[in-house]
Amino acid sequence: MIISKKDIIETKKVRRIIQKVEKIDANYVSSESEIINQKQPFLISLLLGFRDDLKETELEEIMKIIFIIWEYFKSSDQINKTMISEKLYSKIIGRNINMLKYLEGEDNRSSISEITEIDLSNLRSKALFSGIIFQFKNKRPLIEMNNKIKGHVLIGMKSLIECFDEIIVKN
Repeated sequence: MIISKKDIIETKKVRRIIQKVEKIDANYVSSESEIINQKQPFLISLLLGFRDDLKETELEEIMKIIFIIWEYFKSSDQINKTMISEKLYSKIIGRNINMLKYLEGEDNRSSISEITEIDLSNLRSKALFSGIIFQFKNKRPLIEMNNKIKGHVLIGMKSLIECFDEIIVKN
C-alpha cells in the first residue's frame, strides 16, 4: 500500500485529535454531544446501540473513538449539512460484512492479504482508521474486549468513517 504525503499530514492531525480526546471532560462530552445530536444524530444512536453489549469501561472508550471520528470530520461543510442515514450506514456495513464473509472462505493467505490491502487502500481516511486501530491495540478495556464484539465494533467504526468519506465525496 502506498502512503501519500496527504496520509502523513493526516496522521499528524489524527495524533493531535487523539491527544485532545484523551483529555476530555464532562463539559466537552456534554457540549459536543449536543452538537453531534443536532448535526449527526446517527453517531449517538450508534453509540447507544453498543450499550447493551459492552462493559462501562469499553463503552467509554468507544465513546472516545466516536469523538475522535467526529473531531476529524466536524469541520467539513458537507458533514454539517448532510446527515448519515441508517440506509447509508447499512449499505456500507453490509459491504464490509460481505467482504469479511468472502475472506472467511478464502484459503490463500496471499489473496486475503491482497484483498485486504485493496480494501484499505480505497479508504480515504486511512490515517483515521489507523488511529482507531491504535486505540484498540493500546487501551486496556479495548485490548481485553471479547474478540467477536471487538470485530463487530471495528467494522462499525470503519463503516462510520466510510459514511463520512462518502458524504464528503458526493457533495
